[in-house]
Amino acid sequence: MNNNFSFSIEFSGIILRFSLPTKIIIPQCFSDLLCEDTDTPTAEYQVQLLSQPLRPEGYAVFERNDFSVYSTEEGFLRIYTPLTAEDGCQVACLIRESGKNILYYPASLWHRYKEYWHSTHLLCGELLLRYQNAILLHSSVVEKHGKVLLFCGESGAGKSTQASLWKQYQNAEILNGDRCVIRYQNGAFFGGGSPWSGTSGIYRREQHPIAGIITLKKAPVNSVKPLGAKAFQPLLSQTTLNTWDKSFMTEATEFLVQLCESVPIFELSCRPDKEATDLIYNTVFREEDTP
Repeated sequence: MNNNFSFSIEFSGIILRFSLPTKIIIPQCFSDLLCEDTDTPTAEYQVQLLSQPLRPEGYAVFERNDFSVYSTEEGFLRIYTPLTAEDGCQVACLIRESGKNILYYPASLWHRYKEYWHSTHLLCGELLLRYQNAILLHSSVVEKHGKVLLFCGESGAGKSTQASLWKQYQNAEILNGDRCVIRYQNGAFFGGGSPWSGTSGIYRREQHPIAGIITLKKAPVNSVKPLGAKAFQPLLSQTTLNTWDKSFMTEATEFLVQLCESVPIFELSCRPDKEATDLIYNTVFREEDTP
């Protein structure tokens, strides 16, 4: 089927082009990141409508209730089980190393999907980023002095709270409240916005060098300590991983080891107050402070 409608988004130096058979209502997570559709994309997602079920060769390399993953000659095919139509046609995503990716939808249900097309959870973002030498870290990210701070930790640790406090007390800009794209480019690590923003609804396209990564713990007294190599496990636990893919895990592990060796990483035990932001500011930016 011909694709008659297209648009492009940009985030963290990555341009994605979407080609669809009909015009759709572009959701906020994409509309905030729109860029010129004439730019050469980093990767593409072409929507194809299915009139019969996919028949992937072989067997699933990973299965759970909501999706199955097949390793095919073309790439990794992820089929979203709950979205299978009555005629057996599926919603699925094929990710190719070339970046020429495909999103599949049942033709019989396209009239529904095009009215509210919200596909960030279908894009296999962690696998897409793998081919861009990047990872997706569960963290909020703020920009200050042209660099970024990342706040990460278990759910409820206060990632969004710290980002909001930095906006309030340190005049920082929040780039994303839930997921940060970390890329390694030209010998340095960069952190930036993404279309995966959880409930924060904050979508920014830019990326900046990482000034520091802060792991969070709630405590009655504010204190900070460097983690160094000990940061590996906390960061690994907050990275979106494909544990069923040996190559992915090897590359992600090497990426995180290099990140821990190259970027200042601290553990912040804190209260949700201005003093906590001052403590990190003085720790990370003390040599970069500008009047």
